[in-house]
Amino acid sequence: MLNKKNAIIERLNSLYFSDVQSVKKLPLSESDKYVVFSDLHLGNGGTADNFVHNKSSMVSALKYYLDNDFSIILLGDIEEFWQFDYNEIRKKYDKSIYELLKNFPDNKVHRVYGNHDKEWAGLFDPISDKADMPFGDPEGILLDDYIFLVHGHQGDILSEKKAWSSRFWVRNYRKIEHFIRIIGSGDPAATKSQIPKDREKVYYEWAKTNKKILICGHTHRAIFASRSYYKWLNEQIQLKQAEKKQTSLDKAARKKLSKKIKELKARRKREKKKGRDINPLEESGKLLPCYFNTGSGVYSKGITSIEIEKTKIRLIKWYNDGSQEIEKYRKSLWQDDDLIAFKETLGI
Repeated sequence: MLNKKNAIIERLNSLYFSDVQSVKKLPLSESDKYVVFSDLHLGNGGTADNFVHNKSSMVSALKYYLDNDFSIILLGDIEEFWQFDYNEIRKKYDKSIYELLKNFPDNKVHRVYGNHDKEWAGLFDPISDKADMPFGDPEGILLDDYIFLVHGHQGDILSEKKAWSSRFWVRNYRKIEHFIRIIGSGDPAATKSQIPKDREKVYYEWAKTNKKILICGHTHRAIFASRSYYKWLNEQIQLKQAEKKQTSLDKAARKKLSKKIKELKARRKREKKKGRDINPLEESGKLLPCYFNTGSGVYSKGITSIEIEKTKIRLIKWYNDGSQEIEKYRKSLWQDDDLIAFKETLGI
């Protein structure tokens, strides 16, 4: 793990402090609003396309952000080029996802490339209507001077130096694996990340050491202010259990709490089953709110995203419940937080 840790830190340091031409700088003023998506893995619409069941959720999300004047940051792995060809993906999503993205002003859609969509050299980008996209550029985005965004595969030898062999495996075996998993568990293969759970800890340590807020994707595990959704569920279960013990509660209130606890435990069980029960990012001392992860667009019940609006930051899930009401699609996974308070905590 030491060599992997050093590789991650070395690449992040190089990207942030030296390779500045690969980092796109964007403002963060009182009027700026951003939403960050990653790991949609757009496919061909067939049974091996892990995104297709969330298409309506993404359409609703993009309409909402267009109507509310947000800028879009696509933080890598938007397309699944390891498994599908460019023409297949464009044919499926050109009149829906890409069409909506093209409706945003030119200065309000920003791409960062990941390990699964780093093949834009010579291709025609259906979002910008430009050909010959630069290969792997940009690799990062800097909001103001303290929020750094990268896909999260940096320092991973299989995703960078040996990406060709990883792609070969996916092309030849992933479809078979997909059908096996569908038959066995009912979950798309991509909903359970194969990324080691200790990877987030290294990114957390980099952000903590450099006093930055770091936002990534790649692992398919949503993390907010260095806390995983699994950890948040644990906290909520403990709070509800303590509340249930209060002697002043009547029978109806206790029954309601029991039902809520059961629901929370079921959600926690699903998170654990899908490999999202990561260890605490801080072994000792105070957990600092410096690491965030967007999650992904291939969850079985929706898409997660991170919104940054003025001084607020929040984790959102867009559910695929089939409703036409935006309130039914869009839910905050937990309360939003204040970036100014985070800066003070981190000593920025």
